[in-house]
Amino acid sequence: MPPFPMTLSLSLSLSLSLLAMGAFSTAGGQSTADAKPTRAVAGTWRDPAADSLVQRAIARRGLQLADSTLLSYRADAHGFLAFLAQLGEGVVIPPRVVQSEELALQIAWWQPGRSAQRLVGRRDTTLLPADVGYYRDRYGVVLDNLPDRIRLGDGQDVRDVSHPLGANAPQLYEYTMGRPVRIGLPGRDILVDEVKFRPRNGALPGAIGSVYLDRETAAVVRLSMTFTRAAILDKRIETLVVTLENGLVRERYWLPRRQEVEVSRGSTWFDIPARGIVRGRWEISNYDVNERIAPETQLLPRWSSAPRDSLRAHPFAGRVVDALPPEIQVASSEEVVRARVQAESAVRAAMLARPATASVTGRGISDLVRITRAEGVALGVGGAHKNPAGFMVVGRARFGFGDEQLKGHVALGRSPAFGRLPTLQLFAEREYRDLGFAERAGVTNSLAAGLFSSDYTTQVDTRAAGVSWKPSPTSAYSWRFAAERDEPLRVHGAGLTRAYAPALNAWALRGARAEVTAAGGTVPPEPMAVRHQWQIAASVGTYRGNVAPGLDPLIDPSAIRSTDDPAFGARPTIPVRPLVARAQAQWQMTKPIGGDRAWVVRTSGGVAGGRDLPPQWLVFAGGPWSAPGYDWHAFGSRALLSQRLEFRTPIPAPSIPLRRFGKSPPRATLAPFVQALAVASGTRERPLVSGVYPSAGVSVLFFYDLLRADVARGLRDGHWRFSIDIDRSFWGIL
Repeated sequence: MPPFPMTLSLSLSLSLSLLAMGAFSTAGGQSTADAKPTRAVAGTWRDPAADSLVQRAIARRGLQLADSTLLSYRADAHGFLAFLAQLGEGVVIPPRVVQSEELALQIAWWQPGRSAQRLVGRRDTTLLPADVGYYRDRYGVVLDNLPDRIRLGDGQDVRDVSHPLGANAPQLYEYTMGRPVRIGLPGRDILVDEVKFRPRNGALPGAIGSVYLDRETAAVVRLSMTFTRAAILDKRIETLVVTLENGLVRERYWLPRRQEVEVSRGSTWFDIPARGIVRGRWEISNYDVNERIAPETQLLPRWSSAPRDSLRAHPFAGRVVDALPPEIQVASSEEVVRARVQAESAVRAAMLARPATASVTGRGISDLVRITRAEGVALGVGGAHKNPAGFMVVGRARFGFGDEQLKGHVALGRSPAFGRLPTLQLFAEREYRDLGFAERAGVTNSLAAGLFSSDYTTQVDTRAAGVSWKPSPTSAYSWRFAAERDEPLRVHGAGLTRAYAPALNAWALRGARAEVTAAGGTVPPEPMAVRHQWQIAASVGTYRGNVAPGLDPLIDPSAIRSTDDPAFGARPTIPVRPLVARAQAQWQMTKPIGGDRAWVVRTSGGVAGGRDLPPQWLVFAGGPWSAPGYDWHAFGSRALLSQRLEFRTPIPAPSIPLRRFGKSPPRATLAPFVQALAVASGTRERPLVSGVYPSAGVSVLFFYDLLRADVARGLRDGHWRFSIDIDRSFWGIL
């Protein structure tokens, strides 16, 4: 559908912009005008200027319905509904689109305040096996900037919450002025004032957000809001944000132009980093104002749908999966982030957070059961409790039946208004810490370890106490500062078919470590644009210890002496005082080239250095992602770099029937690749020849591209290797 003919560009800062991309659209001409922000107006929550403007806006809501010059209008709406699965903490991989629908709607409105909406086009696609349904009101456009009593999700999400511009709003809400905006039009300027609102009593049902009002007419230009916890009826909801944007039609009437809703849900009793996200977006255009509304249209109900065959016959362009707006696919839209920040600054976090409760918790399935060479079979459980004051205690424990050792983690922090875990935590733990990026899913690794003694973990026994910090629940960065004690691990598991490979001969050390981890990605607006994903981990540490001769000759062997330190036993040792640093990163670029084909470039690597470098501070490679065709972590070095080039193209494949979930697509994805690993020289404990180690192989992605089978050959002293795994977007909960 064509956009409005006139677009007014607004140049605003992110936190005060009127749109995520800073743009308004209006109808009536072909010219473009620049919008200039006026001087900010400071205010408090007892703001007479805001109260006066709100009173005018409340009066305007009634007058618009009785405006004798606005007799009727017709418009078209083009929309999308999408259900996404966010798996794992952070934003390493954007949410997976499970199901999406593209919609076409015809809107009619006429005096006195009556309307009819008719769904005339609908098509959907299921990208993962699921049975997804949406509330009926998700299929319609909000008219008149919501009624005085707000209902969302057919009254199951929010019901009968007072509108911040309703007739009795001043008794329930308080207001303050935000930053005004000047919109330049040919021959005149429009001043738009931001008014922030919050309930007078945050413990009661209410809305929190901001409304932009035309200073001259007090008409609503834009309304964005979330809700207090008391207003949200579905206790699974973590986030609910609604944004309504109006466009200036015929330079007089502010009518619906763009609308967005996001609802994020998690579990109320089993708290793992997995949530379902419903996102809806409407674009309204093609206005006909004060034209006669056909009598048959006036007889329609407020919302109706054309027959199924007519819906399917609607002429949409392209495929729905290609038409899905990229901003629907990101981890957290800018609009939702701004609404969260504004709500947290307006009321106490306890008024926004989910109710105090106890729950079973964990980072994923591998926290419940796992199999590794160091532990054998291990079972675990986790729990969390949040008290009414907002403090959260999180704990988990795991017992290995092979090593007969208890591991665990306990943390204390204040629960955020949005998000699973506190952003600032004090913690103590004993954990078998992985030393590199994962090369396969935790569940896959447990199955391979139990059945074939193939364990893709390189670990050290770490006891630590310290503090972890994340700037915000949506931040890509996490910081950790802790006092630590490292101990080497031994093989305690018993494989069914063969013995496990030896564990890493780590040094026994005491000291402190600081670490920062980060992950993110980009989803550009153009469907054929390049997409990026990245992950980094950097740490520095200072330790002391005594190492048995021969463990690692990165230090001077002439320093051997005997010690009676009870921490290390009475034996000949080498005193070491490591002062070390390490940085690791991985980056992936996907470049679509049409027809579901794409080039994928993947880079990973790291560098380590410092005084008395311990084995657990080396950078490791070897496995299906860092060095296919070579043994697991066959390379341990001070520096290495791995580069992969992969070409993905669809091929025919059998379709698998899934009963009520439909059937899988009749295709798979063929992905031949080449890869090269460049490494510096190794150590005497882990000898290797510096140089380049190439690989070549082919992968097949099948069953909704959820499963990936690889066959690869290392071309320099390597081997044939076969692997099968689950798509990386699911690793966060596996």
